[in-house]
Amino acid sequence: MSYKKPLNESSEIPLSKISDIVGPIKLLPGESAQEYSAGLMGAVRELGAETYLQIYLVEKIFQCLWWIRRYEIQKRSLTINAMLELLSDYSTSKSQKLAINAQLNEQRWGEGDLKKIIESKGYTPENLLASAMSLKTDQIIKIDQLIALRVKALGQLQQSYEALVNRSILQERLKLQNELLSRDLKAIDVSDFDAQSIEPKNTAEVKGRGKSKAKKG
Repeated sequence: MSYKKPLNESSEIPLSKISDIVGPIKLLPGESAQEYSAGLMGAVRELGAETYLQIYLVEKIFQCLWWIRRYEIQKRSLTINAMLELLSDYSTSKSQKLAINAQLNEQRWGEGDLKKIIESKGYTPENLLASAMSLKTDQIIKIDQLIALRVKALGQLQQSYEALVNRSILQERLKLQNELLSRDLKAIDVSDFDAQSIEPKNTAEVKGRGKSKAKKG
């Protein structure tokens, strides 16, 4: 994609100005406002957004990426919860479930109590994961469909941004070409050009008249 050059540090747009354009950041519980702000600023720098409309489109592009990230986290959480269901039963206490959940989130598959629990249920880490995903197949498919919609929207927003930036570049090029053309025209001495273009014609006419008089004599 042919975007503008990224903003340098001296011309970087402050986050306060971006907030004025796109409004306050609205996040879900557990999400980091600092992480969102840093990601948005990175997108603005990478795409070289400068105008209000450019910054607005970049924020929408970043929101698509942020939602895709949310969906991926949701899929992971869904799968881990399914694994927890497979590893626990009515006799599993709340504290044990919390401990198993923590170990699953930390991916400590082959350590201590979790390894024993997995083996006692007749699983390995690999087929436990497969069984959990199979248990939640319908929900995972729905999440993947939502991701696909966001990816499609992301592509459309990127095309809109590219068209906007290329239009601005084209306008700048046309303005520069007009300025160069105007400068070149001013550099030409029109009076000298007219005199040079007329002189050969007058000389030819004089010579022609001289020949005519000679023939008459």
